[in-house]
Amino acid sequence: MNEKDLKKQLREKLDANYNAFVREWLGLDPAELIERAEEIAATRLVRKELKNGGYKADYLEYLLRFQNPLEVVRDQWLNGQGTALDEDMEHVLWKLADTRNAEQDYELDEAFLDPEQDRRVQMC
Repeated sequence: MNEKDLKKQLREKLDANYNAFVREWLGLDPAELIERAEEIAATRLVRKELKNGGYKADYLEYLLRFQNPLEVVRDQWLNGQGTALDEDMEHVLWKLADTRNAEQDYELDEAFLDPEQDRRVQMC
């Protein structure tokens, strides 16, 4: 099977998997939806990435072996995210503190500002 056919078949399978997930999510009550928000977001992200990405034919062939490749990749993605979260969060916090760009985009709490800190006019 050529790469174009592999991509087409995987897209079709991903769409079917995603539609089944959506039907399941629609049956959940709001509290359950909130509890599963991370899973839902990861499912959407993985679907978009796999549909748009240019991955090797070997990967596509392997994923087509599964009834629900979307679930397989999503679960692996979530497992991988959990193991490096502290490193990822450290990087996010470092970038925020280093660039200080957020101070222009988000409201500051006057009670926690350093009195010596430069109090430039905040831009919206």
